Amino acid sequence: MRDWSPRGKKWLKLASVETIALEQLIQSTTSRETKEEMDDNLETKGNLLPDDLLFEVFLLLPAETLCKLRCVCKSLLNMINSLGFIEDHFRQSERVLITENSFHKENIRSPFPLPSDKKNELYFHFWDIHSGEGHKVCMPDTLGNIKCILAACNGLVLAKIRRDGGLVVTNPSTRNHVRVPLGTIGFVQECYAFMFSYFTGSYKVVHLFRDNSRNIRCEILNLTTRSWHAVDGPKSGEFGLITTHRSVSAIGALYWLPQIDGCNHVVSLGFHDEKFLTVPLPISSTKNDRLIEIGGSLSFITHATLNLIQVWILKNGSWLKRYSINRLYDITGFIPLCASTKEIFFQREEGYPLLHIYHFEAEEMQEINFEGTNRVGDLYMPHVKSLVSWDNPQLQ
Repeated sequence: MRDWSPRGKKWLKLASVETIALEQLIQSTTSRETKEEMDDNLETKGNLLPDDLLFEVFLLLPAETLCKLRCVCKSLLNMINSLGFIEDHFRQSERVLITENSFHKENIRSPFPLPSDKKNELYFHFWDIHSGEGHKVCMPDTLGNIKCILAACNGLVLAKIRRDGGLVVTNPSTRNHVRVPLGTIGFVQECYAFMFSYFTGSYKVVHLFRDNSRNIRCEILNLTTRSWHAVDGPKSGEFGLITTHRSVSAIGALYWLPQIDGCNHVVSLGFHDEKFLTVPLPISSTKNDRLIEIGGSLSFITHATLNLIQVWILKNGSWLKRYSINRLYDITGFIPLCASTKEIFFQREEGYPLLHIYHFEAEEMQEINFEGTNRVGDLYMPHVKSLVSWDNPQLQ
């Protein structure tokens, strides 16, 4: 994952202007000429902007708009689908919050009778991380049986299908999705997670579950081959409850806090060797401590005292204390959600409709009114609105 810094207002204004202009261009152009003719015109007459400037302008547009613009002509399709563009766009993509219940069906309001299978539409709901406002995007009907979201990584979402019990991996921004088989079933205590490798650009799905002998077993699905294989699970005693906290993918591994509190180590699963290891923590964890990713590195956010939060970064196998957040009030109920190299986001334990943003450089805490989901106990997870796909870039 990259820097979570927000885009400037000037960039947002430019993005809005370019979006309107491009939509007008599509409407006026496609009515007079075919896409092939438009490609020929772009080749002979040239773009209104130089290619490198057009590239930079398009980086400011949201993923949903870029997906529409891919249909305009081959030139735009090739640029937007290029690996360089997808990577650069990801670095400044909009970050939002989602929950396990972010997929919702809503009734279609129509003055005309509708077929029974067309009376509902599926929407993906998310919340802006800087304003707290809720938004939604329409999703394909083929995803109408989604039960809940299990994990999210780099713009991809892993969800469970309601009826046949399968899994689906989807990017809500591009609306692309693929069905994958469910892991071993029949166990109550289980969790799923995404694991990502920056070296190969590939993704894996990890499934942990506790068997009837109380041992934790692990199986991994490679999204390239879409097949499961079993690996050796963590050693006995390394895990408490495997559903305690969400895992974090960082620096080529997956990490867990294995207990609610009192942890002296984190458990890691390597992406390439697929082996479990333990990493000692710099300080014993408390109830609202969390692991998050900051700038591609693993971070441990711990409540050291009543009004002190410490931010530790794992570098070359050692923990370095990067920031200290001091307040004049009790902040033990502030639960870390996600962070960038510039700020960190907290959710309140008590369920207040507020988000708190701490700015590292200014050393200031900001409150954001948060619409939320009105569902008691919803757990929020970070999500990025990107163009990323589950396919291996080397194969693409």
